[in-house]
Amino acid sequence: MKRLISAGILLAFVVAAYLSSLIYIRKTCDETIELVKQCEADYKEGKNAYQTAEKIDEIWVDKEQTLSFFVNHDRIDEVELELSSLLLYSGTDNEILFYEHIETLKMLLYQIKEDSMINAHAIF
Repeated sequence: MKRLISAGILLAFVVAAYLSSLIYIRKTCDETIELVKQCEADYKEGKNAYQTAEKIDEIWVDKEQTLSFFVNHDRIDEVELELSSLLLYSGTDNEILFYEHIETLKMLLYQIKEDSMINAHAIF
């Protein structure tokens, strides 16, 4: 009976840890995606998109350490690389490279968000 209680407590802990990590990842990705969309809109309207890109970078730097517990480090590095490119091109008139990097960044954030969901592919 003691083993069953211990197993139940361990199972509850694992489920709680998974749910809290899932909520944290989804919240972080949603917040970042909204700012990326705002940055894109600012660039289209001719506003200062660089300031919005700096906000994105600040948020990502703040949450990166905690995300590294739950997300593959290669994914985090790819997002950081795209963020640095976004910072570079958000202050220029090179629209093609700006939109290329902003779409790549959105794709990477969506992938991180979707990879955190449990499904048959993630299990096997």
